[in-house]
Amino acid sequence: MLRASHRVPIQLCRRLLFSTTPTPTLPLDPILNVPQLQKDLTDLAPSMAKSLTTVGYWTNLPTHINTPPLIPSTIVRTIREQCIALRNEGRFEQSVSESIDDTGVVTTFEKEGVWACEPDGADYDTAPDLLTYMSIVIGMLPPLLNNAVNLQNAVVANVDADGERRTLSLSNEAFNAKLAVTSPGSTYPLHVDNTLGITGSTNDDTRKLTCILYLNPDYEPDHGGELRLVLGDEHSHLDLTPEGGRMVLFWSDEIPHEVLPCAPHQSKDDITTRYDRYALTVWIPDTDPRNIQPKGSRFESLRLAAFK
Repeated sequence: MLRASHRVPIQLCRRLLFSTTPTPTLPLDPILNVPQLQKDLTDLAPSMAKSLTTVGYWTNLPTHINTPPLIPSTIVRTIREQCIALRNEGRFEQSVSESIDDTGVVTTFEKEGVWACEPDGADYDTAPDLLTYMSIVIGMLPPLLNNAVNLQNAVVANVDADGERRTLSLSNEAFNAKLAVTSPGSTYPLHVDNTLGITGSTNDDTRKLTCILYLNPDYEPDHGGELRLVLGDEHSHLDLTPEGGRMVLFWSDEIPHEVLPCAPHQSKDDITTRYDRYALTVWIPDTDPRNIQPKGSRFESLRLAAFK
């Protein structure tokens, strides 16, 4: 079976998101409520950690009726509009992926109907809220989750195959990001984001945590494009709708997942953008190679079973 990996071939970015010189044109100011998002992430970190350590993923939706969304719908809509502006500027390219067969041969292929870009500081004038959100997530989530997950591991006695307690070491000094738009009829095959892991080669992949934000404020059930997480055998899975404001976290190196057909009832020739599925993915690496595809992990069997 082919083992699909959506790696970019990974070159983790070690640069500031806002290190570029502003253009002479007057930039937009972000409307994202930064202090509120920082507070929400801090408050949510314990529940994120508990869910990640026990079931391998976390998501913020559905929320309780009295719980405000992590990213308000007005901000989601604004960020989507900024993404469309980036696309109109020609920032998106045909998305590619890789498959690895049982002999280790890597084949690169285009993902039909999927376009992507890697946002960076040069995009700030066009997409200030997108870049501000990325900066907060990259800067805050690693230390928050390191503390919360390590406390959780101490509670549940989560140890590796050698009997040593695992210590999460997510980095906020490196990251990789992809902003992708998926057209009607397109899909992603079953894969694990980080299939290569640490082998001592130039292809070592240290991605540990996948963070997705969906940017589809007008999502309806018939729009499809659900994220399917495989959490057991082929009959044990969880489908998460890509509705605007949904944030999903899962282990990049262990959780198999796929994307179901986007707008399956629409023609691939549909020129409207209503059904386009926008998603921002940020990958966060771990500085301790022992944490990548650890033997004896609670989720090791999921990765192995998905591609046997």
